[in-house]
Amino acid sequence: MMIPLRTAYRRRLAIGALIVAAAAVLTGCSNSGTDAGSTGDTGTDGVKPIKIALSNYFNGNIWRKQMEASFEATAKANPDYVSDFKVVNSDGSAPQQAQQIQSLVLEGYDAIIIDAASPTALNGAIQEACDVGVTVVVFDSLATADCAYKVAFDYETYGEVEAQFLADQLGGKGNVLFVRGIAGITVDDDIYRGATSVLSKYPDMKIVGEVYGEFTESTAQQEVAKILPSLPQVDGVLTEGNDGGGTLDAFLQAGTSPLPVIIQGNSGQGLEGWVKVAQENPDYKTMSISSQPSISSTALWLSWMLINDQNDASTLPDKTVYAPLLIIPEENRDAWADALDYTQIAENPTTLEQAQSYVKSAIDGDPVLQDEPLPPTS
Repeated sequence: MMIPLRTAYRRRLAIGALIVAAAAVLTGCSNSGTDAGSTGDTGTDGVKPIKIALSNYFNGNIWRKQMEASFEATAKANPDYVSDFKVVNSDGSAPQQAQQIQSLVLEGYDAIIIDAASPTALNGAIQEACDVGVTVVVFDSLATADCAYKVAFDYETYGEVEAQFLADQLGGKGNVLFVRGIAGITVDDDIYRGATSVLSKYPDMKIVGEVYGEFTESTAQQEVAKILPSLPQVDGVLTEGNDGGGTLDAFLQAGTSPLPVIIQGNSGQGLEGWVKVAQENPDYKTMSISSQPSISSTALWLSWMLINDQNDASTLPDKTVYAPLLIIPEENRDAWADALDYTQIAENPTTLEQAQSYVKSAIDGDPVLQDEPLPPTS
């Protein structure tokens, strides 16, 4: 059963925070952050600022770059909480990411947060880190090491939400193209599982093609353009974030008419394209959904809570806290399209207080899995 949409918290923060974060990518560099000002979060009397590193297996799309930037912007702005930080990425290699994690342990980091290349390939390196007292938090694309805490999106719900929307729009029948993410990672597996579980209820909805867009607009556009000539009429397209705009462009350049219902992935490019299509055809309906790049800041704050024994974070059920997926329905489309640059992804920056609310919700057994916020405003 699809979990109902619910609006959680509308954060009234400056949209400039998104722009600052997007400009802050300094991959592979460390910074003490001592020249940055405090954000005004709660005081840190008697608690320890942490030395923290982010291990990212891939930064080849705008979501990943913005995710790294969110972490760095949060770390720089909070020197009372973060004494030193570093970002490394392994260019898609799980063995290289494992080696980098081992090096970060030797460099003396208190915490390592990891966007994992594989559910299992990093488990040995993660366990080694835990064994010497390093706090490990995996996030977004998860690893399964028992000692690691997790900051997760409910990606099965992601697939369920977009597939149910598509089924409703198409009246339960039609041909579907599935633009998937990166093969072999938990994000792609979970979204696909959620979406196909919904489609299985509609025998007249058929997946007639699948391509891997790698969560990247340009790759999605190329792969969709390649497969289109071999497909029958496509009535709807399921996507996996930061590929809806490229997918839309591929259909527009092919002159496809009628245009299928293409689920968008919260990128400025995709939302801009959706606005233009809707201006020409007011009856065109779709939605947009994606995870939030600011999950890296949630992982940072969870690490700080764990190391400082705050907010009962160590008692999290299954060692897991959820961050909400960000959904943009039609009524919020124009506001987000106006707020985002072409190469930005919709997000609300994560404060300590917000991360604490996620932890409390998880401990209470009522995690917030979805949100429909308007853009942050001053």
